[in-house]
Amino acid sequence: MHVNASWSDEAWGYAAFPLFGTEPRIGDRVLFEPPDSVGSPVPYLKAVRGVPGMAVTVDADRTVYLDGEPVGRAKAHALDGRPLEAVAPGIIPPGHYFLHAGHRDSHDSRYAEIGLVPRARIIGRAVALPDLPWIGLKGPLVGPEDIGGDKTAEAGR
Repeated sequence: MHVNASWSDEAWGYAAFPLFGTEPRIGDRVLFEPPDSVGSPVPYLKAVRGVPGMAVTVDADRTVYLDGEPVGRAKAHALDGRPLEAVAPGIIPPGHYFLHAGHRDSHDSRYAEIGLVPRARIIGRAVALPDLPWIGLKGPLVGPEDIGGDKTAEAGR
């Protein structure tokens, strides 16, 4: 079980179920360990948007595409002001996945520091846990106001 440490989704927590030898499919929600360099103490929750063999392209305004379909724009700066590089264009190699969340501020595969996620970093499929309002577990446990910084700034997370 993992607590949702982001405002990026509606649930307070997720259960991760092993993939049991199967590969993630487009549309699956997964929990994964971000690269050590990111310094996140918790796994990230994202949806699989790209699988091996798909083409990743980035245009001049930093819009990222998978097989010609736009996924989202890679912002230039994180909430803390540090610069963010867009993911490198290319073909998703075997054993790697493009992971993405549906909101514009998601820190996901649009950014080079997350990049194409190796299968070994994927913990498992994520299933939302139900709200338990009688014990205070309802919806995400934090909101953007809890993160700090300028809420209007471009964000990477």
